[in-house]
This record gives sequence, structure tokens and C-alpha cells, in this order.
Amino acid sequence: MIDVGVDVAVIGAGPVGATLAALCADAGLSMALFEARPGPARDRRTLALSHASRELIERVRAWPAGATPITSIHISQKGGPGRTLITAAEQGLPALGYTLSYGDLQSALEARLEAASIPVHLGERCEEISLAPEAASVRFSSGRQVQASLLVLADGGANATKIPGIGFHEKDYAQVAVVAGLRSDRPHDGRAYERFTPQGPVALLPVEDRYGLVWTASPREAERLLGLADELFLEELQSYFGDRAGRFIAVQNRASFALMLRAVNSPIALRTVIVGNAAQALHPIAGQGLNLGLRDAAALAERLSGVDRSAVGSAAMLDAYRAARSRDASRGIAFTDLLVSAFTDSRRLPTWGRGLGLAALDLFPPARRLLADRMMRGAPTS
Repeated sequence: MIDVGVDVAVIGAGPVGATLAALCADAGLSMALFEARPGPARDRRTLALSHASRELIERVRAWPAGATPITSIHISQKGGPGRTLITAAEQGLPALGYTLSYGDLQSALEARLEAASIPVHLGERCEEISLAPEAASVRFSSGRQVQASLLVLADGGANATKIPGIGFHEKDYAQVAVVAGLRSDRPHDGRAYERFTPQGPVALLPVEDRYGLVWTASPREAERLLGLADELFLEELQSYFGDRAGRFIAVQNRASFALMLRAVNSPIALRTVIVGNAAQALHPIAGQGLNLGLRDAAALAERLSGVDRSAVGSAAMLDAYRAARSRDASRGIAFTDLLVSAFTDSRRLPTWGRGLGLAALDLFPPARRLLADRMMRGAPTS
């Protein structure tokens, strides 16, 4: 027995799924979101969103207070020449991007969905997906069954393999990201740092009055770094990163996660679209992952807003979505993977070659502006 019948059912009520629903609030469609977590999101991890992503979330009136602007990005490499500086002023923008907490963004989006009377069902873990030419059906662990003209998977990839023919290309970078909150003896002034090393990138992001650290290392080295006393950890980071951000004086909340590339073989299936991290999970270098997912949501919302209800979930609509996202998604994945490979493997690009590339960016403002625009807005659709 079907408990709920809707035009669009979204599995996953995180930032991408919630943004999609909020963008479709005035499209005249019946929608419902289903989320496995049992209660409100309390995750305090730091997100990095581009200025274009802020503009998108502001369209649905869900941008939270307290975001920290990133007004410049300093890019360099360890052990070699070359550096470049990308600034918001050069782009004619108030900021290149922003850092904010996952929980704050999620709370703002959930408030917007509540105001739009779009239901979010918590504690609903997907057990089975059945696809048919006329509709998609989902059975949840609670026993609830839902039928929809279109099923959207925005769940980080938890359920895509329940669909016949859907699989993933995976690339293990054999790296671990050590993350932490970091304090320096000088203000960050909105500047982020991306420093490439043979072991992987080290990034500092301005977060309120501190930095968010992402330090890439081998699994064994990451385990050693996590086991160091705070004073020794700060000493090693200082030696590794240098003093361009000042002297590091405190660290807190150290943790780690493995780094890999995971990309779906097709973002669409019968009556189904796969978006966000469910479609592509990227290395955090250059901060493309969530921004790419939000562009997925915007493109799908555009297709849903411009189609008759009878065509929701049709093959024509799904093909149009795939065509709209193909170039941006493939180039975002390739760009991220190239950065990881080029700056960690001297066989692909020697140190002097990387230095030449960074120097060229520094000397040619049009190239620098183009790179910044692609990082913020993605590749054009045509």
C-alpha cells in the first residue's frame, strides 16, 4: 500500500536536497523529503561555499547569519617557486566565498522548507527502490511506502546501488585529510591559503576568528599527527607550512577522514536523478564538492520549474537535465583530480612546471579571473 504519493520524492534532506526543494517551492509540484537521521542536524563541521552558491541560497531566503567571507586566496607550492593571489576585489565581488557551519546552513534551509509547507520526514531509512515506467516507489525501514513521478537521490550515495545499472568509478588517493581548528597570532583578514606539497595540499580557511585546517597526509602520517601533543603538532605544522599566516598558537578538534574520488556512472535512471555527493564525491582541494552539488540542484530545479506536471520524471526531462550538467560535472571532477595529481606527482608535472603555472597566473590577470570564475560558477553549459 502506498502511504504517500507525490510528484517529487527526495531522499536526503541535506544542503543539496533541501536547496532543491526550496528552489521548487513555487513550481506547483507536490514534494516530500525523506532523511535517515532521526533528528535536527547538529553537525558543526565547516563548509566552504562560493559566492555563486551564496547567491543561489539567497534566492530561497535561507542564507544563515554568521558566515565568514573569503576575500582572497593565496596559492603556493612547497619546495619550489611560484605563487599567485586571487582576490574578490579583482572579481568585482564582496567575497570569493564563505565559510559557515553545516548545522547553521541546514537549520536555515529547514526553516525555509517549513515555511513553504514542504514536509521533511526524519528517521526514514531507505530499504528498497522499485522503478517502473509510470513511477518510482520507495519502501522505508518504518514501513512507509512512497510513490513519485520523480525520485531524487541526494543522500551522499547511500542508495544509488539499489538501482540496477548504477555503479561508481572510484579512485583512492591513499591520502587522509587531518582537519582541525587553528589559531594564529595575527588576524586572517579573510585570506585563505592553499599550499601544495609533494605529500598533498595544506589549506587554511578563515572561520570566524580562527582558521580551519585541512592537512593532507598519508594514512600512517595522519595517524602520527593525530597522536601528537598540541604543542608538537603546532611546531610541525609551522615548519611544514611556514609563517605566511603568522605563528600558530592553538589547535583544537583534530579529526581525519580518507580522501577519494567517487563518481556515478550515470546521474539519471528510470524516473530517477542522482545529485550532489551521491553523484560525485571529490577531494576537498579547491573546495568544489558541495558547490558542484548545489549547481546540480539548481539545474534540476530549472527543469522541474519549466515542465508540465505530466512530464515530471519523463525520459525527455531527465535527458535534458543530464545534458545541462554533463560539462560542468565532468570538468569539475577532472579539474579536482588534475590538481591532486599534478601537485603531488613530479612525474606528471615537475616542480618548475608548477611554479611556471603559478607565476603565469600571477602575471596575467585575465587568466586569474577566468580561473576564479570557473571555481565559483563552474563550466558554462555550452
